[in-house]
Amino acid sequence: MISYRQVRQHHLEHPKKNSPARGSKILIVGFALIITIGTILLSLPIATETPGALNWREALFTAVSATTVTGLVVVGTEATFSTFGEIVILALIQVGGVGFITLSVVLFRLIGRRVTIYERSLLRQSLGVEAGEGVVRLTLVVLVITVVIELIGSIFLFSQWVQVMEWQQAAYYAIFHSISAFCNAGFDLFQGLDDPVLLMTRSNPLIIIVMSLLITIGTLGITVIYDMIAWPRERYLSLHTRLVLPFTLLLIVIGTLLLMLDETFVEGHALSRLSTGEGWLVAFFTIVSSRTAGITLIPMAELGPASQLVILVWMFIGGAPASMGGGVGLSTVAVVLITLISTVRGYRDVRTFERTLPTETVIKAVAVLTVSTALVIVVTLSLALLGEGDLFPIAFEVVSAFSNTGYSLSITDSFGEIGRLLLAFTMFWGRLGPLTLVVALAQRRRQTLIRYPEEKIIIG
Repeated sequence: MISYRQVRQHHLEHPKKNSPARGSKILIVGFALIITIGTILLSLPIATETPGALNWREALFTAVSATTVTGLVVVGTEATFSTFGEIVILALIQVGGVGFITLSVVLFRLIGRRVTIYERSLLRQSLGVEAGEGVVRLTLVVLVITVVIELIGSIFLFSQWVQVMEWQQAAYYAIFHSISAFCNAGFDLFQGLDDPVLLMTRSNPLIIIVMSLLITIGTLGITVIYDMIAWPRERYLSLHTRLVLPFTLLLIVIGTLLLMLDETFVEGHALSRLSTGEGWLVAFFTIVSSRTAGITLIPMAELGPASQLVILVWMFIGGAPASMGGGVGLSTVAVVLITLISTVRGYRDVRTFERTLPTETVIKAVAVLTVSTALVIVVTLSLALLGEGDLFPIAFEVVSAFSNTGYSLSITDSFGEIGRLLLAFTMFWGRLGPLTLVVALAQRRRQTLIRYPEEKIIIG
């Protein structure tokens, strides 16, 4: 008979391993808790300019949009929320952008609590790094880099906006939009299309460049940023960085050219009504922002159909994994394209930059792309069946929600309650779905001695 002491000793010597599925649950529950707290705070009377102007469903949608750094709104941010409400939204953006796990580790260090091995594993997953050593220090570095970049951005924005408003308001605007841009949130404080601040912003090259840099850095991810910082000393860039940087530049250049091509030769579209210099600036910023930031300088509904389609595709691609951006991920699309090229060239393996990609990486990329595409199709079809509008505008809103971008064709506020809940779910999945799916796929595959014979099927 086995005694209790023997059973106890067995459990001490062979502790139960934490599964990746548990890590996914922690990520989901953590974000859900943050959204719940945000909803409660935004529902308070002091959160709105007029007490009772916001119902709990609108507060929930706004909290989800802010926490998932999306930017889709059903009520105007500046017109509806008080300063307290705007600060709550800003806090949700910061927590959602940096990640609650990162902030939790910083809090643990401040109160003197040790970070467990399992918590370090969660950090590696959320930051997108492989090495377990020094991950806590890297987390602190991430937070410091975030604060420094946002502060520098705020200083530049303040130097321009102080020319058209009081310094207190300019400082507030600068901090809000710097955080929103770096976290790729899409929230802004502009008061309509005729707002003098908005008109001044889209014709100011310095503001456009600063906000574009904030957005782009936010979409690169900590691995790329760290590689770039260490490159002068180490003279080495990881394969991930060598893929993300050129693909990012390629998307910006091609997207800007396509937008200008459509808007220049078709009269009546938004960019065709601007001067040449301002048109190029706005086209450049719109494409940069379409990769999950969604800060709007011109109405999306006034762009041509071709421009809207380009923006939809760019939103779906999104930024790099483990960054402030959403979408299926730049490296995901890159891996699929590289696999296609390797297959066309007749290679037995998938290769690029004199490196071979592991089969596991290709499988993860295909899984994320397939599941994400299926989600967008299902939600779009569901909203179309609910009669929420025409097909393309619905698809645009769904992709914007999934990619956590926030660009809109101005139909979100016309959705019914079920439609808004579907969009809120899509935003939540867009922020956590690809990450949790990768975490689930990262678990060790079962070892088996059984090997079945191969048999081909017809493809194409």
